Amino acid sequence: MPTSLLRIAIGVVICLALGGCSKDSVPAKTAAVAADALCPGCNVILISMDTVRADHLSAYGYERKTSPYVDRFAADSAVFEHAISQSSWTLPAHGAMMMGLYPGRLGVTHYPAKRRLPDNTPTLAEAFKSAGYATGGFTGGGFVSGHFGFDRGFETYQSDGRRFEHNLDEAIGWLANVKNRRFFMFFHGYNAHRPYFSAPSDKVAMGIMAKGPVERRGFCVKGRRQKPEQKLLDEIIGYYDASIHHGDRQVGRLLDHLEKLGLRENTVILITSDHGEEFFEHGNCDHVRFLYKEVVHVPFILHVPGLTPEGRTVDALVPASISVAQTLLDATGVSHSMPGVSVLPVLTGAAEAFSAVYSEASSPLGALGSRGETTAITTPLHKVISYPILGIDEAYDRLLDLDEKHVLPETHEAYTNRKTLLAWHDSLVALPKPATRNTSPRRKRGGESVGERDPLPSAIEDQLKALGYLDD
Repeated sequence: MPTSLLRIAIGVVICLALGGCSKDSVPAKTAAVAADALCPGCNVILISMDTVRADHLSAYGYERKTSPYVDRFAADSAVFEHAISQSSWTLPAHGAMMMGLYPGRLGVTHYPAKRRLPDNTPTLAEAFKSAGYATGGFTGGGFVSGHFGFDRGFETYQSDGRRFEHNLDEAIGWLANVKNRRFFMFFHGYNAHRPYFSAPSDKVAMGIMAKGPVERRGFCVKGRRQKPEQKLLDEIIGYYDASIHHGDRQVGRLLDHLEKLGLRENTVILITSDHGEEFFEHGNCDHVRFLYKEVVHVPFILHVPGLTPEGRTVDALVPASISVAQTLLDATGVSHSMPGVSVLPVLTGAAEAFSAVYSEASSPLGALGSRGETTAITTPLHKVISYPILGIDEAYDRLLDLDEKHVLPETHEAYTNRKTLLAWHDSLVALPKPATRNTSPRRKRGGESVGERDPLPSAIEDQLKALGYLDD
């Protein structure tokens, strides 16, 4: 075993024993030197397919062929079967991706958003930029807009529309311009987010009528959140699947251009999602407020050139959000001082699966069924969801109850995980706010970087409303 991987494995074990790995803003470790990296000096692309639940991708065995391009990508990549998001909505989950810290540490768990990401915490883009990488972000805006701090470290940050295709041509052009440099790209789109958009060809591929509307509106809006009759619900799910198919085609275009530019063989690529979507599996629609499997089980497909030429399924529990930064930095050998964890030891066999993964969410008690603050611990065998304000806990058997339908009796051993969950939660003190802050706007194309206490810009508010947010 390479010495660097051994160090990583030992670090993971120590972190897990302490119940977190992101308790402090102090870095958990220093990345391996380039010579020990799996892909030294390689380019990096992080693709976030917003609102895509793992079990609705054909790459994960879904009966509909929703993701032919991602399927093709997965053929020579590592597909992590049990990747669990650290939150149930866009801002905190992406914050964890970019900073390697749990949302509670970043202070952005509560919905609706009350603060931007802390300015005194390093970001993934800053780490790559410091290493000499060109950095470009092409996103759907909203909760990943520059207003919330996601533009930090990016030389180019564009959010000209909510879906992949709205920024795709510019992203492809940017790749062509930086192809002779090392680069880090963040590519994000709300294609699978309400209202579910798709073209006729996407609908046909999903077996629904091509003449249907391009966007499926009116589902899960304020005042109309009751479960519809099954035929209508199936139709709505069909539109959701068609929207995934549409987003998959845009991701395919990006990957095809990467191939044409001759960059695929020296680029590490991660395709993931921030959270999934609810279709009344537990009486709810949308996402944000709950931590059931349909919301936190997300795709995590990692391509490291030459590592998995025949593809590999990784049947191991991993955290999907706080592992993004360290995994990508360590894979390329970029020296960094970021917290978080890496999934590389699990992939290479240097370490076993994570013994516990944590998730968190928070929203006003009673709003659209919210139970207030919500935390969860997922282990290889069990899952416990806790609602501290209500004093309620739910435990599930992950092996016998795949869809988390049957709450285990209080006497079950699964509830012993409550102490670990509570200890982890108590460790998540939000990072202090900077002593001083420049509150004058730093304008960039497609977004703003503003002071934490500034009001939400009208353009960002409009974007969020168009995505079905801010209606409660």
